[in-house]
Amino acid sequence: MRQPVSIMAKPVFALTIGTVFAISTATALAGDAAARRIIGFSPDGSTFAFEQYGQLDAGASASGYSEIDIIDTRTDEFVGGKPILVVDESEETTLTLEQARAQAAAKAKPILAKYAIASRGKQTASDKFTFPGEMVAYADISRLEQVSQKWLSPLYDETEVSMIQLDQILAASTTDCSASFEEAQQGDQAQGNKTLQGDKTGKALGFRLTLQGQDGKPFRTLHEDKAVPGSRNCPTSYSLSESYEYTPSGKPAVIVVLVQRFSQGFEGRDRRFLAVTGQPR
Repeated sequence: MRQPVSIMAKPVFALTIGTVFAISTATALAGDAAARRIIGFSPDGSTFAFEQYGQLDAGASASGYSEIDIIDTRTDEFVGGKPILVVDESEETTLTLEQARAQAAAKAKPILAKYAIASRGKQTASDKFTFPGEMVAYADISRLEQVSQKWLSPLYDETEVSMIQLDQILAASTTDCSASFEEAQQGDQAQGNKTLQGDKTGKALGFRLTLQGQDGKPFRTLHEDKAVPGSRNCPTSYSLSESYEYTPSGKPAVIVVLVQRFSQGFEGRDRRFLAVTGQPR
């Protein structure tokens, strides 16, 4: 089974939180941080796919899991209405990570073939210290959440976008997320961020993505939550991982932004990825 990575000390973390990030030697709380694999775009840019995978924290199950998200970039909705998910949440699970990934790949194969999705496009920006391709060690997940960034600056010669900005906002929720707001406020205080103000009754933590041009001015809101689905499990924070662009022949460019979503799992923090898609112009 693939082992989670432990995060070593790096100068960028010292700049972000005022202290060097070190390996934890304490007993780790359980939690799981998904890793991601980019699959790619369809030739016309109308579809994008990626996989996120890992092993559930050992609360009720230690199952391996794999989720393959195939997204219509024109509507920012899942093809088929939902992602392909393979997981066993029973207490007697024997599903390994390798088995879960193989089963999900088999289910996704005909859909990926139908849309001819392959490795296309370019990564235009990334926060490499989010370790998106790794299953982060349990003890490091909450600290990874604390230092993750709310903005990305794409490479100038790769895109018209000079900055992608993420703002956390209040959005409607049918789930009681009061406990998650307490945790989010603690995180804001630790980072020196302004705490969200307003009545949180019937609300959950959502986010807004804004694109800025090379002149430094915002020109498009790529995404803004009006409601937060229960499947996000009352997020405690969001941050930016990376962005991709693909320009089909004779058609406008397509942008994909991967957002990290942190929430409280059965015994510790969990990380999952959300893909926001659309056209930069």
